[in-house]
Formats: sequence, structure tokens, C-alpha cells
Amino acid sequence: MSDPFPKPSAGTFVLKNLQTLAIVRNFKCTKEIVQMIPNLKKLGILYGRYGIKWREYHLHNLVDLHQLENLKIWVEDISKEPFPLWEKLAFPVMLRKLTLSGCLFRWEDMTTVGSLQNLEVMKLTSCFFEGCKWETTEGEFPRLKFLKIRWTNLQHWVTDSSHFPSLEHLQLFSCLRLDEIPDVLGEIPTLQIIEVNRSDRSLVKSAKQIKEEQESFGNDSLEVRIVRE
Repeated sequence: MSDPFPKPSAGTFVLKNLQTLAIVRNFKCTKEIVQMIPNLKKLGILYGRYGIKWREYHLHNLVDLHQLENLKIWVEDISKEPFPLWEKLAFPVMLRKLTLSGCLFRWEDMTTVGSLQNLEVMKLTSCFFEGCKWETTEGEFPRLKFLKIRWTNLQHWVTDSSHFPSLEHLQLFSCLRLDEIPDVLGEIPTLQIIEVNRSDRSLVKSAKQIKEEQESFGNDSLEVRIVRE
């Protein structure tokens, strides 16, 4: 779907009952459009691969979609212009699920995402980052239950069990550069599943080590899944 709305004008009506838009191509999130869809809960956006200029899409206005709970942004090809998390982009406070695919940004800007107090699901697929180390801090991702990272250039992950206090399910697929899974993640009381691709040998090894360590502490509830993706 592309251009789902008429050109905004002074007499444009408000789509009060519209709750889902998926998938919209090259969606321009102008103030006028946001005012037309005040109760939107689910939004999927697909951006084309040719010369993306993020400022043209006004993504900073996403924060005004106050009812939005599920947001997916796909880029068909990784843009040469970074995804503007540091350009005053703020996500709606009610957001519970976030999927970013084909985006380019910086690991330190994940703080913007980590500040979302209601976020429960985050999926990063084919995202590339300026920098090889992701270092989280306490207070971020307070309610995150499901974390998926697939096809990224992450090499070093520095974190603590207190940084993901609600995490239940961790998926790491095709993270070929990641040296290991931080062993402190095994100390998260809520963590139930670590899932890794069988071809990621270093991650398979560290996942098994985490499970063995937890079992030595009497924690038999942690499951490690080795899958073929």
C-alpha cells in the first residue's frame, strides 16, 4: 500500500476507528497525517531502496501516535543515510513491539529504544551499526521480554543481568561476528530460552556454557535451543 491518505487539507476528516496500517510504502509521517489517525495501534512501513532521505519522512512525529503499540519499519536495502534515532526521533510511550529491519544506526542510540517503559518485544533484523560494541546501562528495557537480533555486525556485547530484568526469550541468529553471549544474561531470573543458530559456533558454545553454569547453581529451568535457520 502506498499513499493511503488523501492530501491533507483544512477539511480533512479524522479516521477515528482506524487501528491498523500494514504495510505502507514510503510513509510520510507529517503532523497532518498523524492528526488523521489518532487511534492507530499497529503500523508497518516499508521504505524503498533508492536514495532514502529520512528527513523527508518526518519520523520524529511518530511520538504523537499516542495509541501506537506495534511498529515495524523495513528498509528494502540498507540506506547510506543512518536511521535517525539521534535526530530527535522519539517513539510513542505506549509502544510494546518494535521491529527494525535493514536500518543503519549507532549502538549508543539504542538508549532511545531502551527508554521505552512499555516495550516488551524488540526485533533487529539485517540492521548494521556504526560501532562494534553494544554497551547497555541499568534502567533500560525494564519490561523487555523478547529480544531478537539477526544478521547484524555486533561484535562485543557488554551488559548486566539487571539491564534486562524482565527478559524471557533471547534469539541470536546469524550474528557471525559476535564473539560470545554475555554469561551474566544467565543470571536473569525471568530468562527461560536462549535460541541460537547452529552455524554460529561461538554462540552455541557460550549458550551451552551459560546453561551448564546455571545448572551448577541449581537452575534447571533455562532452555538452550540450537536451531537451523
